Amino acid sequence: MTNEEHKILYVPGPIEVKRDTREACAKPMIGHRTKDFKALYAAIKPKLKKVFYTENAVMVSTSSGSGYMEAAIRNLVGKKVLNCVNGAFSKKWYDIAVSCGRPADKLEVPSGKAIKPEMVDEKLKTGAYDAICITHNETSTGVMNNLEELAAVVRKYPDVMFLVDCVSSMSGAKVEVDKLGIDMCLTSSQKAFALPPGLAMASVSARAFAKADKMPGRGYYFDLIELKKSYEKDETPYTPAVSLMYGLNHQLDKMLAEGLDARFERHKRFAKKTREWVKKMGFELFPEPGYESVTMTCIVDTKGMDLKKMQENMGKKGFSVDKGYGKMNEKLGAEGKKLTFRIPHMGDTTDQDLDELLAAFEEVIKTL
Repeated sequence: MTNEEHKILYVPGPIEVKRDTREACAKPMIGHRTKDFKALYAAIKPKLKKVFYTENAVMVSTSSGSGYMEAAIRNLVGKKVLNCVNGAFSKKWYDIAVSCGRPADKLEVPSGKAIKPEMVDEKLKTGAYDAICITHNETSTGVMNNLEELAAVVRKYPDVMFLVDCVSSMSGAKVEVDKLGIDMCLTSSQKAFALPPGLAMASVSARAFAKADKMPGRGYYFDLIELKKSYEKDETPYTPAVSLMYGLNHQLDKMLAEGLDARFERHKRFAKKTREWVKKMGFELFPEPGYESVTMTCIVDTKGMDLKKMQENMGKKGFSVDKGYGKMNEKLGAEGKKLTFRIPHMGDTTDQDLDELLAAFEEVIKTL
């Protein structure tokens, strides 16, 4: 596809990557066992700590965020893990645990609902679990769980590892890892970091490393102890995606130049603008009130539009957009309920970008 044919990406990930970031990824290749690479990784590490609000190690992996989800399960679950499920991506925690042969239970709520602290407390007080997995921002439904409230409950159970998927929230929403007491917090490059897919980043607490060190069956590629040994030498155990790490360093510089608080406020402002547009257009929000995501908005199609046609017509205007999470929409349709579609507003999105997108949606919707 030529640049002229490129449709601007407005799906919930991968998201659009700005030209300056693409150019940063195009720097000449270097060897990953050189002083130049060590200098690159050494530059990235303290910046990631600022974004994660942590003093813990924040390690970079050449994988999707799912890789670090598996790492969390294989390294930090011994007795049994409680997987909090409120959509397709949070269910992945449970699927990974089962596939890795770890004892696992689900705490599941209907799509569009959030995980509540009292639900977690009821489960953890049984003493059956040594880990809990939570997805901060459920991309299939647009629900953002309240990490502060959930962390307060988990804190009551010091023997429980707190494992959090922040794939579609980190750098778009403020996640204070140390303040929240998160033992492993993971994210990936293609969402609010506004990079191409292929990198995952995770903070790991000292007590998590201590537990991993005694855990049998940690696996090979995602062995946290081996990753830590290399991290301390500004290296990776295996060949990394050097080009993406150049891009990551560039993006971190951009984030810090913008100011993290300013970045978070921009995401909140875009979320508010999108929600107001949803109501103006006569649609409804899918998440339960008070738990709406700040990085993307999931919308109930109250008009019964042809969502595939909407997607095609937006494509003609130069936008690649989402027509709802497929499996969830299939289930909603089978139940006779209205379908959903999603609008992301994360990463390096500008006011002009969002205004142009919403205006194009309005024009297309009038024709359906």
